[in-house]
Amino acid sequence: MRAAVLTRTGGPNAMTIAELDRPEPGPGEVLVEVAACGMCGHDQADRSGLLSIPLPAVLGHEIAGTVVAVGPGVTRFAVGTRVAAKQFGTCGRCGPCANGDELRCARRAFLYGGFAEYAVLPQSALLPVPPGVHLAEAAIAACAVGTGLQALRRIARVEPGETVLVTGAGGGLGLHAVQVAVALGTRVLALTGDPDKTERLRKYGAAHVVTTGDTAWRDILDATEGRGADVVLDNTGHPAVFRQAFRALAHAGRYVLTGQVGGEPIRVHPAFVFAKEAVITGSGSTLMTTFADALDLVAEGRVRPLVTAYPLDDVVSAFTDLDERRVTGRAVLIPGSRPGGHR
Repeated sequence: MRAAVLTRTGGPNAMTIAELDRPEPGPGEVLVEVAACGMCGHDQADRSGLLSIPLPAVLGHEIAGTVVAVGPGVTRFAVGTRVAAKQFGTCGRCGPCANGDELRCARRAFLYGGFAEYAVLPQSALLPVPPGVHLAEAAIAACAVGTGLQALRRIARVEPGETVLVTGAGGGLGLHAVQVAVALGTRVLALTGDPDKTERLRKYGAAHVVTTGDTAWRDILDATEGRGADVVLDNTGHPAVFRQAFRALAHAGRYVLTGQVGGEPIRVHPAFVFAKEAVITGSGSTLMTTFADALDLVAEGRVRPLVTAYPLDDVVSAFTDLDERRVTGRAVLIPGSRPGGHR
């Protein structure tokens, strides 16, 4: 099978296309013919060496495709089932797994292998794709859609009618988080570094769009009649963005971090936190229940995934566009498409 392999850390050119043996599923695993695999900041961090993983490696965790073989003990999926994966597999037997809190599973393991024509995946990480949902859309449901849903609903406990500020709103995570926040009944403010994305963000539900900069906090306060945002969903973790967004957080607001652009740490004076009675917290991944609800939002048309598709052989171009922030929505590799371009 063909696969995009990371043999060394570095820039986009660290990726090479290679022929590998098709893997075989073990106990509790299925073999999936990959139809689509999304690309996100985690893949960039793995590729660049910001995260340490054994090499060589086939990256890719936002996977959707069709089951072509099952291993011993697989009971939930049959050959021919269309499936999508969340970001990690679990044991499925421990207390946290039984209680629906599998993020705490001691055997939780991050998924890899989606940048290939076939991938072996644990059945614990998979859900069937609803009828009518394109596999390229299903591939990004757990990460691009589920991350925002998990952060807003479970961590921030957002209520209908509240105001949510989404940072990095023009990116693959932020654009879908805007839609999720709208689906939850909130008024959404979008913070973006690219003013050219204003109309698209309004199209996807943002009530007000603010461009990042030293006075962004004032624009956010103006848009909320001086009150500020009840919830900030920060997809960037960038110090300059944090300074503006936290300053525009309402009293007793909740500030939820879901991502980090670059390696510079955020600094905050404790006095600013207790003066606001603010909560600063994080949301790291997606529960299976959240993943199921994210797929439902897509199936119902309440969230419209926006993908930019690349053939597997164009993985270097895809990473280059990601690094240079040229991607509209989420970059998705399509193993079965022809090289030489994307749509």
